[in-house]
Amino acid sequence: MEAAGQDLDAAIGLYEKNTRLSEAFYSPLQCLEICLRNCLSRELSIRYGDEWFRNRSVPLNTGSQQMIFDAIEELQRDRREVLPGKVIAELKFSFWVGLLGPQYDATLWRLCLYKAFLAGGGKPRRAVHSRFNALRRFRNRIAHHEPIFHRDTTATHAEIIEAIGWMCRHTAAWAEQQSRVPDVV
Repeated sequence: MEAAGQDLDAAIGLYEKNTRLSEAFYSPLQCLEICLRNCLSRELSIRYGDEWFRNRSVPLNTGSQQMIFDAIEELQRDRREVLPGKVIAELKFSFWVGLLGPQYDATLWRLCLYKAFLAGGGKPRRAVHSRFNALRRFRNRIAHHEPIFHRDTTATHAEIIEAIGWMCRHTAAWAEQQSRVPDVV
């Protein structure tokens, strides 16, 4: 109501617009998250083995280790097999974005994670983390049903596609072709 100047019809219109935008962003955000987790997991697997999440030599901080423990516990609670692919899928987006943070610059980033972003010509860790963290926050706004209609959604969409392209140009092209965001905007 505040954004619509207390006009109920205008407020409902903004609400509907926000719903359409949020729906449209589902596909590119899904692609971004899956591409990130698969690319980072691939590099960790090459360096530390397929079950890198159990390998004690992987220099993970306590918070990251706890997220892995929680993911495995969730699988066990649901009586699902604890297989690498299932653990990877169960880990939260915040886990993957966290691996790009400054605490891993001298370790995971320099040892292997930088390789996940070579499709885009290579990027500095700080730029990669900044982009993915901003997109994580945007994704969370959508997931918590908060307004996004006031944002520059065209620019955000372009940032998502570009970030996917840092990992895989083909996936970025596919995600852009599949995305309904431009039509909804």
